[in-house]
Amino acid sequence: MAVRQPLDGLVVVDLSSTLTSAYVTMVLADHGAEVIQIERPGGSSLRQLAGWPFWMRGKKSIALDLYDEADREVARRLAVGSDVVVEALGAGVAARLGLDYDSLVGDNHRLVHTSITGFGHTGPFSHLRGYEAVVLAKSGSMWGTIAPNRPGEPVMVTPFGASFAGALLALQGTLAALHERERSGWGQRVDATLIQGMMVFDPFMYFNKMLSERWPDAFAAVGAPTADRRTPTTWLTFGLMNGYSKDGKWLQFAHATFRQFDAFVRALGLEEKLKEDEWRDAPNSPDDAVRDRWWTLMLEGVRSRTVEEWQEVFDADPHVFAEVYRSAPEIHQHPQIIHNQQTAKVDVPGLGTVTEMGPLVIMTKTPAAIDKAPPAVDQHGAELRRRPAPAASPAPGPAPGRALPLEGVTVVDVGSFYAGPFGSAMLADHGATVIHIEPFEGDPIRFQMPMPESSGVRVTQGKKSVAVDTTSERGQQIVAELIRKADIVLHTYRGGVAERMNLDAERMLQLNPDLVYHHGVGYGVTGPYIRRASLAPTIAAASGFARRAGGGGPEGVDLTLEEIKDATVTMGGVQPGNPDGFSASAVAVGMLLGLYARDRGAGGQETMTSMLNTMGHAMGEATTFFEGAPAAPETVDEHLGFSSLYRLYRASDAWIVLCAPSDRQWERLVGALPGGSELAEDPRFATSEARARHDTELAARLAEILATRTAQQWEVELSAAGVGCAEVVEFQGALGQGLLEPGHVGDQLGLLTPVHHPIFEEHLRTVQLVRLSRGDARLLPGCTIGQHTDEVLRDMLGYDDDELAKLRADNVIA
Repeated sequence: MAVRQPLDGLVVVDLSSTLTSAYVTMVLADHGAEVIQIERPGGSSLRQLAGWPFWMRGKKSIALDLYDEADREVARRLAVGSDVVVEALGAGVAARLGLDYDSLVGDNHRLVHTSITGFGHTGPFSHLRGYEAVVLAKSGSMWGTIAPNRPGEPVMVTPFGASFAGALLALQGTLAALHERERSGWGQRVDATLIQGMMVFDPFMYFNKMLSERWPDAFAAVGAPTADRRTPTTWLTFGLMNGYSKDGKWLQFAHATFRQFDAFVRALGLEEKLKEDEWRDAPNSPDDAVRDRWWTLMLEGVRSRTVEEWQEVFDADPHVFAEVYRSAPEIHQHPQIIHNQQTAKVDVPGLGTVTEMGPLVIMTKTPAAIDKAPPAVDQHGAELRRRPAPAASPAPGPAPGRALPLEGVTVVDVGSFYAGPFGSAMLADHGATVIHIEPFEGDPIRFQMPMPESSGVRVTQGKKSVAVDTTSERGQQIVAELIRKADIVLHTYRGGVAERMNLDAERMLQLNPDLVYHHGVGYGVTGPYIRRASLAPTIAAASGFARRAGGGGPEGVDLTLEEIKDATVTMGGVQPGNPDGFSASAVAVGMLLGLYARDRGAGGQETMTSMLNTMGHAMGEATTFFEGAPAAPETVDEHLGFSSLYRLYRASDAWIVLCAPSDRQWERLVGALPGGSELAEDPRFATSEARARHDTELAARLAEILATRTAQQWEVELSAAGVGCAEVVEFQGALGQGLLEPGHVGDQLGLLTPVHHPIFEEHLRTVQLVRLSRGDARLLPGCTIGQHTDEVLRDMLGYDDDELAKLRADNVIA
């Protein structure tokens, strides 16, 4: 029987209204689930942020004290009667409360129980509180250049990157478990962590560092830009450069292929110069001075036009493009967001009209419904307390054994780069067969770095590569035959490409009516920007994410070339995440949501996630606004933190983060600090309001105390007292890179495993990024171009050796 929405009839209980769990259950509510949000008496602390109407929309609220026996029994009754329980209470807390999976499954064997922690329930870091800043500190992601007066020191940044990425992984695991439940009849435990959320962000920098260490005579690793080494290093970094327009606006350019870069050079009027001996291959010159002089020419070219004049260039040549740096609220004015109708306006009693992002996933047959206001605290408490206990659900026998949750699911990946195709790679880890359709020259991501193939290793892991000439009629027929047998198509090309390939959604759904055709695109399927290049830096600029992360520069003033060059070092900010990783994770969610809708009778349909809209969701605290809304949180004191109780401090030997923002955390902190009783008795710090008024004095006093012991001593002592604290891991490299390297945190947590690549031999890759208690994983290496062409065409389409030889002779396959 067809469903109106994918999750119609499902009951979801959220035991903890943290940002991470609240976002997970918001998406489930958007798509039809009845979500019961359990809030602490007095309401969730999220209600203090502007984003709370966004995160709480469409839910029911009940206020319960989970440490009160009677209230806990109500929570247990609601949990046992649900399909999905989501909790982010902290490592081991749900078990102590009797609300973990093992405590509930005996009364409901179909329960999917999703637990979100900072580092997992067991392991060397499970004792650490799972605050965003603690996770960023341990991941090595706190180092950057946005605090010019603190060079070489860590910074705290504003967006909740680890929390949002962890939420997307939790959604993936929940939907995969629900899909598997359709087959087995049993639920299971889903474990997602914020630290694994941070592992989605590095497409290839970790791998290139590995190459430079393994073969030091052949490769030299190039570090991240610093204040004293700002010049772009290769044609790619020139192609993705920032520039300052004639009318004083910053532009982030988007040229990640040779064709796009050549078009950019032509638009700057520099094509002929590259033919001169002085400038030949200047963008790749090993000489810093040569590259710096070439950079000057390019910056002068950018500054020769206004933004409006550059727009005329973009309209004339689709291979040339840049985005203007926006603030986060300005995402709602982006022409593509307006065209896609991805802004929602919800009338909320007491607040008036709230402007917020629309659904994460667009679905043509089973669309999301954002027509319910967020609840008042305990608005549904009486109703939910009266809800009768569920009927007994005895298990039909022992639980099934371990299995691949996506066994039997076939995905045809017709896409390129990372922001979409890494989403299908994550599905491959859970057992899906992912067939990556590539041109003979390969997915362009394979050649983003000077060493061919090195940058494509991670995005191709676990996939089967089929090299087909999709410009030929016969090649298009082959891909269509594969799609006819597939469950999901992932399409990431810009607008018009699928139509030219005769592989567009309309044709493919006629061929295979049960197909989930997912558009994992930068901007949209129709509209003004669908032919624009959508790369991580441009989406970060367009969405406001770069500015939110401390990036951007002075605007509307005359700047010298040296001032422009200085500003470019910090333009991107220090991002706790990037649009590529977020978007790939959202793509996986979109595909699984479409698959589960089909499980429940919806049939095939088109679904879509876009990079731009995903980034609006990542910044819900800044992209939601209403009259009288609190200001979005901002870091202070050159990005040391948000306040004295959520801040970076210097211990005697290294940096630490301290996270004790609540009254309860404050009590634990003063109970654990030497001289803490003095702080507790000081009238300036007696209440949260007083502490806010005297924040500077409190920060100074805490700095004195915390400087008396080592970072590791504070991490151990304060964590044991239940306070958020961690030593800041120093790692100068790309975002998330340290998590994927031998000996670093990911390795220490057992999140890496060896595989053997056909070119690069043995190396480490991640395990599956979200774990299911009965879910096996299929952890394979990356593949080469066309490595599986013959295998796939034999096994799926029944081609014999003679047919394959003829197709190869006719240059249809390779």
